[in-house]
Amino acid sequence: VRSVVPRFRRELALLGVERHELNAAAERVGAALAHALTDERGRWILSPHSEAESELRMTLRAGDALEHLRIDRTFVADGRRWVVDFKTSQHEGGEIASFLDSEVARYAPQLERYAHALGAIDSRPVWLGLYFPLLEEFRSWPATTSP
Repeated sequence: VRSVVPRFRRELALLGVERHELNAAAERVGAALAHALTDERGRWILSPHSEAESELRMTLRAGDALEHLRIDRTFVADGRRWVVDFKTSQHEGGEIASFLDSEVARYAPQLERYAHALGAIDSRPVWLGLYFPLLEEFRSWPATTSP
């Protein structure tokens, strides 16, 4: 993982991360990857799956506008289409459950949009997940959007 941190730095620069934040951001991505590779759930998310895609780009029509989406990870496992978003959030102190609940509430609408876009091309049930590799936590739930 250490050997790819410079690549993360370059890619983060291309994504518009401020120059003074690049080193810390690249180190955080490296730490997140290292945690994901040692965490059972992280290995499951990153392992080879049927129809797996990472950084999948899609365009969704929302009325007269087009919305461009980039899905962190999607795959099919156990008859379900999974949509997983990675979060590098860190949480200091107690009440980790409350923090995770607030993150689910915050990101659920975004993940539902992803489920809607995938539902247009896949009739399987869609499950959504937020994975926090730095916390080694995973929250998942069925999408409310019907395929």
